[in-house]
Amino acid sequence: MELRHLRHFLVLAKLKHFHRAASQLNLAQPSLSRSIQKMEERLGVKLLERNSKSVSLTPFGELVVRHGQKIIDDVDLLNKDIRSLNGLDAGDIIIGASPIPSNALLGPAVGNFIRLYPHINIDLIVESPSMLYDRLVNGALSMFVAETRATDFDKRDELSVIPLPEFEVQFFVRANHPLTEMAGITLQSLRQYPLAMPRSMPPSIQRQFGDLFDKDRHDFAGLVKFDQFQPIKTSMLSCDMVAITPELAVRQQLDDGSLVSLLVDDMAKLTANFSVVYLKGISLTPVSAGFVEFLVDSAHQREAQSSQSDRANLALT
Repeated sequence: MELRHLRHFLVLAKLKHFHRAASQLNLAQPSLSRSIQKMEERLGVKLLERNSKSVSLTPFGELVVRHGQKIIDDVDLLNKDIRSLNGLDAGDIIIGASPIPSNALLGPAVGNFIRLYPHINIDLIVESPSMLYDRLVNGALSMFVAETRATDFDKRDELSVIPLPEFEVQFFVRANHPLTEMAGITLQSLRQYPLAMPRSMPPSIQRQFGDLFDKDRHDFAGLVKFDQFQPIKTSMLSCDMVAITPELAVRQQLDDGSLVSLLVDDMAKLTANFSVVYLKGISLTPVSAGFVEFLVDSAHQREAQSSQSDRANLALT
């Protein structure tokens, strides 16, 4: 089977019409028909049911569609990686990220990297960790950045991870929130206020808080689950909402004093463990490896700045 025959078949399977498929492929219709016939001959099965107006897929045709697009994508990725390694296409990086590291880690790193290397093109895709994983294994991403300990990505045999610095997970409120006037804050103290939590928080983490995030508890006061934290920050400034998130997500607001962290006496220490994730056994291209090195350095600098800011805030108190 030749790849051009497979490409022809996939277009025809999508459009289900020989004339339209031939036009899209810039082929004469008889040429497309011969291409499909050769593919059927080499596979030894019938892929299509033909009639005067359209075509439909046989079970064998549906099977070829399921596997065929992955074959084409893998070949295209292979060609792209070869060109990149050969220095012919070194300006492309496709990287994914979950929402919090996309804003707090990838955003600053991408800006500085492009400023230093303006010839490089970066395609940044922001999705949930599970969707990023699916894209990676299907060949649509070179790598992604997400929390790896709570998601168990660091335990998967097919994945390689490059850890980034840990960032503490805490509760945060607006300045002058009633809780900021309390001494000895506990998880019980939070129950009378509306809460905000990441939608992707693993059940194992949620269980550490008992029924705090349970909408069926008798003293429920409201719960917002978020993917993107930016709108939550805006909401917190105008109400008594209490949000849990990695400190990294609110660094700017902590620095300008609009948000403050809560010291909750009976809360176990939690950290967000973000990492760069890619498929084991597949080497990163030189330009991707260079960006990862730049990202790791940038994340460590950001972690150091956070530590310095924390020490300064402690000195003021």
